[in-house]
Amino acid sequence: MRTYAIIAAENGATPGGADGDPPPSNPYGMFIIMGLIFVVFYFLLIRPQRKKEKDRQKQRQEMLGNLRKNDHVLTIGGIHGVVGSVTADEVVIKVDEKADVRLRMSRDAISKVVGLDDAEGGEKRLGDDERK
Repeated sequence: MRTYAIIAAENGATPGGADGDPPPSNPYGMFIIMGLIFVVFYFLLIRPQRKKEKDRQKQRQEMLGNLRKNDHVLTIGGIHGVVGSVTADEVVIKVDEKADVRLRMSRDAISKVVGLDDAEGGEKRLGDDERK
Protein backbone atom coordinates (compact mmCIF):
# COMPACT_ATOMS: atom_id res chain seq x y z
CA MET A 1 0.00 0.00 0.00
CA ARG A 2 2.73 2.41 0.99
CA THR A 3 4.66 1.91 -2.22
CA TYR A 4 1.67 2.95 -4.34
CA ALA A 5 1.26 6.15 -2.33
CA ILE A 6 4.97 6.93 -2.66
CA ILE A 7 4.97 6.30 -6.42
CA ALA A 8 1.82 8.41 -6.87
CA ALA A 9 3.35 11.25 -4.81
CA GLU A 10 6.55 11.14 -6.91
CA ASN A 11 4.51 11.47 -10.11
CA GLY A 12 2.67 14.56 -8.80
CA ALA A 13 -0.77 12.95 -8.30
CA THR A 14 -1.93 13.58 -4.80
CA PRO A 15 -5.08 11.99 -3.47
CA GLY A 16 -7.74 14.66 -3.02
CA GLY A 17 -5.59 17.22 -4.79
CA ALA A 18 -6.81 19.79 -7.27
CA ASP A 19 -5.58 17.77 -10.25
CA GLY A 20 -7.43 14.54 -9.39
CA ASP A 21 -10.81 16.01 -8.39
CA PRO A 22 -13.79 15.05 -10.49
CA PRO A 23 -15.74 17.95 -11.97
CA PRO A 24 -18.42 19.31 -9.61
CA SER A 25 -21.82 17.63 -10.04
CA ASN A 26 -25.16 19.39 -10.43
CA PRO A 27 -26.74 19.74 -6.96
CA TYR A 28 -30.24 19.42 -8.50
CA GLY A 29 -29.41 16.20 -10.34
CA MET A 30 -30.83 14.01 -7.58
CA PHE A 31 -34.10 15.97 -7.57
CA ILE A 32 -34.40 15.65 -11.34
CA ILE A 33 -33.87 11.89 -11.15
CA MET A 34 -36.43 11.52 -8.33
CA GLY A 35 -38.92 13.60 -10.32
CA LEU A 36 -38.47 11.39 -13.38
CA ILE A 37 -38.97 8.27 -11.27
CA PHE A 38 -42.18 9.74 -9.82
CA VAL A 39 -43.48 10.55 -13.32
CA VAL A 40 -42.79 6.98 -14.46
CA PHE A 41 -44.54 5.54 -11.38
CA TYR A 42 -47.50 7.85 -11.95
CA PHE A 43 -48.04 6.77 -15.55
CA LEU A 44 -47.33 3.08 -14.95
CA LEU A 45 -48.99 2.48 -11.56
CA ILE A 46 -51.08 5.28 -10.09
CA ARG A 47 -53.03 6.45 -13.14
CA PRO A 48 -54.17 2.98 -14.32
CA GLN A 49 -55.20 2.06 -10.77
CA ARG A 50 -57.36 5.19 -10.46
CA LYS A 51 -58.98 4.44 -13.81
CA LYS A 52 -59.83 0.88 -12.73
CA GLU A 53 -61.30 2.16 -9.46
CA LYS A 54 -63.51 4.66 -11.29
CA ASP A 55 -64.71 1.88 -13.62
CA ARG A 56 -65.54 -0.35 -10.63
CA GLN A 57 -67.50 2.43 -8.95
CA LYS A 58 -69.40 3.14 -12.17
CA GLN A 59 -70.28 -0.55 -12.61
CA ARG A 60 -71.42 -0.80 -8.98
CA GLN A 61 -73.64 2.27 -9.29
CA GLU A 62 -75.09 0.88 -12.51
CA MET A 63 -75.73 -2.50 -10.84
CA LEU A 64 -77.48 -0.85 -7.88
CA GLY A 65 -79.49 1.34 -10.23
CA ASN A 66 -80.71 -1.68 -12.22
CA LEU A 67 -81.78 -3.64 -9.11
CA ARG A 68 -85.26 -5.11 -9.68
CA LYS A 69 -87.74 -7.30 -7.86
CA ASN A 70 -86.94 -11.07 -7.98
CA ASP A 71 -83.21 -10.51 -8.59
CA HIS A 72 -81.02 -12.99 -6.71
CA VAL A 73 -78.48 -10.99 -4.73
CA LEU A 74 -75.56 -11.46 -2.36
CA THR A 75 -75.11 -8.93 0.43
CA ILE A 76 -71.84 -7.65 1.83
CA GLY A 77 -72.48 -9.80 4.91
CA GLY A 78 -72.74 -12.96 2.77
CA ILE A 79 -76.54 -13.35 2.87
CA HIS A 80 -78.12 -14.79 -0.27
CA GLY A 81 -81.66 -13.73 -1.00
CA VAL A 82 -84.23 -12.56 -3.50
CA VAL A 83 -85.17 -8.90 -3.81
CA GLY A 84 -88.75 -8.41 -2.60
CA SER A 85 -89.05 -4.67 -3.11
CA VAL A 86 -86.82 -1.76 -3.97
CA THR A 87 -87.06 1.86 -2.86
CA ALA A 88 -84.71 4.77 -3.37
CA ASP A 89 -82.51 3.92 -0.36
CA GLU A 90 -83.65 0.51 0.87
CA VAL A 91 -84.11 -3.03 -0.38
CA VAL A 92 -86.25 -5.76 1.17
CA ILE A 93 -84.65 -9.16 0.70
CA LYS A 94 -86.56 -12.42 1.05
CA VAL A 95 -84.25 -14.92 2.70
CA ASP A 96 -86.69 -17.79 3.32
CA GLU A 97 -90.07 -18.11 1.56
CA LYS A 98 -91.51 -20.78 3.88
CA ALA A 99 -90.81 -18.93 7.11
CA ASP A 100 -91.47 -15.56 5.42
CA VAL A 101 -88.11 -14.15 6.54
CA ARG A 102 -87.46 -10.72 5.06
CA LEU A 103 -84.58 -8.36 5.72
CA ARG A 104 -84.72 -4.62 5.14
CA MET A 105 -81.30 -3.34 4.11
CA SER A 106 -79.64 -0.33 2.63
CA ARG A 107 -79.11 -0.47 -1.13
CA ASP A 108 -75.36 -0.12 -0.56
CA ALA A 109 -75.36 -3.43 1.36
CA ILE A 110 -75.85 -5.34 -1.89
CA SER A 111 -72.53 -6.78 -3.00
CA LYS A 112 -73.57 -8.29 -6.33
CA VAL A 113 -76.45 -9.66 -8.33
CA VAL A 114 -75.96 -13.41 -8.74
CA GLY A 115 -79.06 -14.18 -10.76
CA LEU A 116 -81.64 -12.45 -12.89
CA ASP A 117 -85.44 -12.48 -13.14
CA ASP A 118 -87.18 -15.84 -12.51
CA ALA A 119 -90.05 -14.86 -14.82
CA GLU A 120 -87.97 -15.56 -17.92
CA GLY A 121 -88.44 -19.29 -17.65
CA GLY A 122 -86.56 -20.94 -14.86
CA GLU A 123 -83.78 -19.57 -12.77
CA LYS A 124 -81.32 -17.70 -14.93
CA ARG A 125 -77.87 -17.10 -13.51
CA LEU A 126 -75.34 -14.61 -14.73
CA GLY A 127 -73.11 -16.19 -17.34
CA ASP A 128 -75.83 -18.50 -18.77
CA ASP A 129 -75.79 -16.54 -22.02
CA GLU A 130 -72.08 -17.20 -22.39
CA ARG A 131 -72.48 -20.98 -22.06
CA LYS A 132 -75.01 -21.32 -24.89
